[in-house]
Amino acid sequence: MQAAAPKLVVDPKNRMNDLPGRNWLQFQKSWFVYSASSINDFVQFFTKIEYPDGRRGTAYLWSLEKLAPALDDTSKERLLTDDRHAVFPLDYAFFDAVPAQAEPSGSFSIDALAKHIEEVAARLRNNMYFTVAIRNSRIDSQPPAAWHLSKILARHFLLKDEKIGCLETLESCVENAPVPGWQPDDSIIYFLNFRKEIRDEQPAVYPASAPGQLDKKSVEGDGFATGPFRESWFVHRPPRRSKDVILHPAKFPEDLIAKYIRTFTKEQEWVFDPMAGTGSSLIAALDCDRRACGIELNPDFVALANKRVEDTHTWKLVEGDSKSLASYDDLPEFYDYCITSPPYWDMLRMRGAETQKKRKDQGLQRWYSDDERDLGNIDDYESFIAELRDIYAVVAKRLRPGRYLTIIVKNVKKKGVIYPLAWDLTFALQDFLVFKGEQFWCQDDQRLAPFGYRYSWVSNTFHHYCLTFQKL
Repeated sequence: MQAAAPKLVVDPKNRMNDLPGRNWLQFQKSWFVYSASSINDFVQFFTKIEYPDGRRGTAYLWSLEKLAPALDDTSKERLLTDDRHAVFPLDYAFFDAVPAQAEPSGSFSIDALAKHIEEVAARLRNNMYFTVAIRNSRIDSQPPAAWHLSKILARHFLLKDEKIGCLETLESCVENAPVPGWQPDDSIIYFLNFRKEIRDEQPAVYPASAPGQLDKKSVEGDGFATGPFRESWFVHRPPRRSKDVILHPAKFPEDLIAKYIRTFTKEQEWVFDPMAGTGSSLIAALDCDRRACGIELNPDFVALANKRVEDTHTWKLVEGDSKSLASYDDLPEFYDYCITSPPYWDMLRMRGAETQKKRKDQGLQRWYSDDERDLGNIDDYESFIAELRDIYAVVAKRLRPGRYLTIIVKNVKKKGVIYPLAWDLTFALQDFLVFKGEQFWCQDDQRLAPFGYRYSWVSNTFHHYCLTFQKL
């Protein structure tokens, strides 16, 4: 039975839609459990039934015949159009590429889809939005579809953010052939939200270079193909942080790290973290009866990490710079798995973050360090990506062939621009690692904030990318 549509309100200050604040706020969450009726949430968020100038809201749906059965009466009050009954200019457009991706191999083209979207989106009113629903499938040696399409559309439109649709039931991957070794399941749909803006020269949404092909090279079997942790998305609620590690401004929970360690390693194998912080990943490795080694730049964090360990026979933590070969001299020659999380660029230094204000009021450290070697102090995005690539190139040399590396990271927003750190980092590592797929750590214990209320779509980013790579 279809849920009742939210009660509409007349708010002359709301330029986006007819929704009350509670429904607006809920839509801002960056991930959701997908259902066929989710189309209604997008249509009703990005359009009004009637605008102040008296016109009726106009939404274009591609493809209307597939989407129409899921529409409720409130959505149908918009003037819905498709290719056969196009009405311009448009207030919103929704493109569902998922059915086309499921067609026989060779019939789906990202370039053709992008051309169609660009033609339709050009007929949007200024500052109006469109959404593309698409899987991040990789066919042949093409780059992941959702990321590739975003790069193409960024030439003309502003990417505002992605919402992640989480399927409750597993659906088969859209692939020509299975990828050797471990890979996540296929229970994620990207919903890419763009806005049309008129500028003298439309810049790229983000400055990183366009993606090249991700070469799906053959990799020997790794012995972990039947590992237990393949979910494309999962909800994880970390336990409260203890007083001895709260100094670190971006600590990751050991129980989450342990899931990956048990999937990709066996007892007594070496787990490595090149940016160890207060030792969360290394502590998790010890708890799983593995051996742990790492590098950390901040001496205060090294001291805290060492205090957390009683038996140091299976523990090696070096104070140093993970880009410097000298920092690896006292570590094992090879390790069996690497799991890490880099700084999310210089976002911890951005003014106005509520969590940063709370940490300041409590006298806690708000960023990693003031060391000039600290990646979190780099303000140029391209330089930041290049530095990360160099570090992971060094890390990959000591990873055993056929074994895995997992990076936990977020796409970031800075001054109204999306920087897809997870996507760009993946493309930067393709010369020496094989990308095996992304998983999403979804958070449902964070407080929603009404960013952009009444005038603009801005998400509350409550999902992290967990990117896994394999060494050739």
